[in-house]
Amino acid sequence: MLAQLDLSEGTVYGIRYRTVKPAWEPDRIGWHNQDWDNMVAWCVDTYGPTPDNGVWTPEARWYVNNAKFWFCNEPDLALFVLRWK
Repeated sequence: MLAQLDLSEGTVYGIRYRTVKPAWEPDRIGWHNQDWDNMVAWCVDTYGPTPDNGVWTPEARWYVNNAKFWFCNEPDLALFVLRWK
């Protein structure tokens, strides 16, 4: 499905998060919205819903923002990578 997952890090309220930005295969342009929606739905099923009170809630388990998935816990990142790589 994906050519690669670009891994990085960022901080939210001083807490380190690991980020994953899906890099879509060039021949699949146009399909990325469906794939993205499937990834978000899988994350909600696996990790629970994102915070109700906004995208940046202190110490949330995960976020989706800026075309990236943000994970507070290393095992959550690993599970995501294993599922979508």
